[in-house]
Amino acid sequence: MKLNERAVIALFETGQWRTVKRHAGETKAENARHGLVDEARVDVKICSHPALEMIQSILSSARAEHYRLSLPAGEKGLRLLPGARQIEHAAAMADFAAKFRYLVAEFCSAYEGVRLSAPARLNGLYVESQWPDVETVRSEFRFATRYLPVPAMGQWDEWLAEAAGEAETDLRARLAEAIRAVAVKLADTKGVFRDSLIGNLKELLALAPDLNLRDDPEITRLVAAAADVVKEDANTLREDKPVRAKVAQRAADLCSMFKL
Repeated sequence: MKLNERAVIALFETGQWRTVKRHAGETKAENARHGLVDEARVDVKICSHPALEMIQSILSSARAEHYRLSLPAGEKGLRLLPGARQIEHAAAMADFAAKFRYLVAEFCSAYEGVRLSAPARLNGLYVESQWPDVETVRSEFRFATRYLPVPAMGQWDEWLAEAAGEAETDLRARLAEAIRAVAVKLADTKGVFRDSLIGNLKELLALAPDLNLRDDPEITRLVAAAADVVKEDANTLREDKPVRAKVAQRAADLCSMFKL
């Protein structure tokens, strides 16, 4: 099956009002104090509203989910998303977008009060020009997801080959990281590990057939072989030392066999 029949291009773009600002006066004074010329920089965080912190958390989680379900496509900002995962991706992004919009509205409704209190709160670090009107601030928040078709063959041959190759490299690296983590953690018999050690690998193995956009046989073999590593749950691996040692060795063998 051709790449354009297996995937779409996913674009995820975000933006937010920057609250860390360069303070020109303090920067000049700090350089002068040390006898420097434009070497020091003094940045000030002018606002710490709770909604802004939650917005940052939402964006981080959304970006992580976007990267989990997709693969790099050779160009910055472009990701290859398996067609089989587009509905899942769209639903997740819609949920994040709704939370994002709610928090932006919450912050913007409080903005005037925050701005009015800034001179007293920031004291000598307050700079009026760093506090625009609320509509300007609102316009800087952005959360957008778009899906575009993967180009067909022809003049896109070279780009498609590069994109597919980078996607496969990324998937192999993700599998390698997850399997190697299991091998290292379980080999340390006194080491403590979280359920996510096995859960993350299990989740990736379930996702891998869709992410393996060109059905690369080595990736297919690796995924099939790694199934043995996730047969036991985390509690069993904590409590049963022989089983833990066996799974650790199996993971280590996979790292050697596939040169992970």
